[in-house]
Amino acid sequence: MNSAFRIWASLVSLAIIVQVGLAAYGGFHAVDVSDDKGSIGKNAVSDGFSVHTALGYIILIAAVVLLALAFATRGLGNPGRVKWSGLILGLLVLQVLLAWAGGATAWLGALHGMNAIALAGFAGSLAGREWAAYRGVARGPAEAHL
Repeated sequence: MNSAFRIWASLVSLAIIVQVGLAAYGGFHAVDVSDDKGSIGKNAVSDGFSVHTALGYIILIAAVVLLALAFATRGLGNPGRVKWSGLILGLLVLQVLLAWAGGATAWLGALHGMNAIALAGFAGSLAGREWAAYRGVARGPAEAHL
């Protein structure tokens, strides 16, 4: 079960990195489909972000599974899994809310991007810790209290 959590945490982290790349694609796609006058329709912009949107909801579901795996493995020696998985799920819920709000108020969309960076960091950190524990790397004092 530890292997399932470690691998799933890694896949969630990878999916978040891909998600950030898809956001960049959406922005560059909007520039690409604009005409010489710089005008672009709302549908053309939305089309560039459709895969980003779909993957976002898949990642949200994956984070629910990650939290379930964390609860299932909490007695196997890593109590920080539930906390970190819950944090990632909470940030993903916030991410969805910021995306919805960003459609109405652009500055909230900027917070959506900043939250994505935090998500990538927390998810990557969780996956990295899981792989370090698997390989038997000694924990430092800062990680001992997780």
